[in-house]
Amino acid sequence: MTSEELIQKAESVLNSHKTSDDRLFGDVGAALISEQGNVYTGVCVDTASWGLCAERSAIAAMVTAKEYKIKKIVGVWKDEKEGKLYVLPPCGICREFIRRVDESNLETEVVLGKDNVVKLKELLPHYEWPMPLE
Repeated sequence: MTSEELIQKAESVLNSHKTSDDRLFGDVGAALISEQGNVYTGVCVDTASWGLCAERSAIAAMVTAKEYKIKKIVGVWKDEKEGKLYVLPPCGICREFIRRVDESNLETEVVLGKDNVVKLKELLPHYEWPMPLE
C-alpha cells in the first residue's frame, strides 16, 4: 500500500463530533499497516478525564487483533473550513507508545506527507538506554 493510499484510509474514518461539553471526537484519523499486511484505523477521542490520539486508537485495534508490529502509520486532520487535508506527525506520547508496543517498531515507517516517510527511530532521538557514567 502506498503512502497516499494509507492517507486516504486515515481520511475515510474522520467523523468530527462535538459533545455538549465542547469536546471534539473524530477530527483526527489514523491508519496503519501491520507487519502482516492488515490495515487498522482509529480516531481521536477527547474527554474531560482522558484523551486518546488517533494513532493510539488504531494501534489498540491492532493489538486487539493480536498483532504488535507496525510497518507504516499515518495520522491526518482536515480543515473543515477550507477542506484541506493535513498529515500530522505523531505526538511524543504516540511515538513512545509505538516503540513500547514492540521494540522492532523503531523501524516503523511514519508518513509525514505523500512523498515524505521517515523511520520512527528518526523521530525519537536518544531512544537507546544510556551508558553508565565512568
